[in-house]
Amino acid sequence: MECYITYCIGGFLAFDENNNLISLKAFPKDERISKFISIENKKLTSEEEDLINEIGNDFDFIIIETTKRKSDYSKNEFYEKIQIEVPNKGGEHLRKNLEEYLTDLDFDNKEEYVKTYRELALFKMKETSKSEDKHLIQAINSIDEIDESISKLIERIREWYALYFPEMDNIRNNETYIKLISENKTKEEIIKVKPDAFLEDVDDEEINPDDLDIINTFANSIYTLQKTRKATEDYIESKMESIAPNLRILVGSSLGAKLISHAGGIKRLATYPSSTVQIMGAEKALFRHLKSGDNPPKYGLIYQHPDVRGSKWWNRGKIARLLASRISLAVRKDVFGNDVDLDIYDKFIEKANEIEKENPFPKTSNQRKTSKNAPKKRKSRKKKKRRRK
Repeated sequence: MECYITYCIGGFLAFDENNNLISLKAFPKDERISKFISIENKKLTSEEEDLINEIGNDFDFIIIETTKRKSDYSKNEFYEKIQIEVPNKGGEHLRKNLEEYLTDLDFDNKEEYVKTYRELALFKMKETSKSEDKHLIQAINSIDEIDESISKLIERIREWYALYFPEMDNIRNNETYIKLISENKTKEEIIKVKPDAFLEDVDDEEINPDDLDIINTFANSIYTLQKTRKATEDYIESKMESIAPNLRILVGSSLGAKLISHAGGIKRLATYPSSTVQIMGAEKALFRHLKSGDNPPKYGLIYQHPDVRGSKWWNRGKIARLLASRISLAVRKDVFGNDVDLDIYDKFIEKANEIEKENPFPKTSNQRKTSKNAPKKRKSRKKKKRRRK
């Protein structure tokens, strides 16, 4: 005979093969959320153990719906009878007919059950917001959006301000351009501040004061965005120093934060193999390779690293692979260890230089064919002479 154990936010329930309720253990009302969180963290609760011990003698097999491993139940006297199955028959029955068992689980009505789940959702949101890497992810994503906005707005103000002061196009640096307009209202003031930029005579173009005011206001808003970007960049620098110092030393704060953001968190990034880290950000190219047989991508986000981007094109794949393995090591040190390896970048660059020295020239087509088609060396076996009878 078999029985099926499952759970919900109200407690643990056991059903027989015909979906009849055998027994249940309800959580105390004030401990429902903490008990449910414990289950999600793969911990045994007293209610689950009590239920197994209560029905263990009556059944040959105890099939439990859980994310835990069978070895987690090794101390239970009915360990040999326990099997793990997700989902199991009892769990599917409970989810289809949940309202029938709410009273047995000490819920006054369905509204109380829904309210408890809302409280659980709020609790999880609060716990998530405490994670420092979540703030880091929002910050690095904000930088990308601010850059996009600034780029579009500067293009607009250059076109607009040229109607009044076309000579300002001599100033190619966007930050200097915006700062001059926002801090100096008229062209005369700008020329006094930066006379070297305007060697030729400037046209005496008149402009309505109201038009000039709105242009200056527009420039001030862009200047504020630029200062916001700088403040956010400093914030990312300090966050990376506190939560991922090894990764920061190896790849810098900006790229490190982008890798964490793409993975969805530093702990998740720490679980990725180096092969995944190498092509993170190149998912479209990877799917195109799988679908149409195009060449697979050699690198993704890590191409932004200056030592990958600045290497010789025929060595980039090898250096990207080397960097990806070092990133995996650095992140695991940050998550699971406490030591900071100040030489982690120097060790990487030393290996990268070796790769460049060993491969000063790209392989010719004949060399590539030879390396691909080279037969594998086999151990020679001496044939034993057969004796004739």
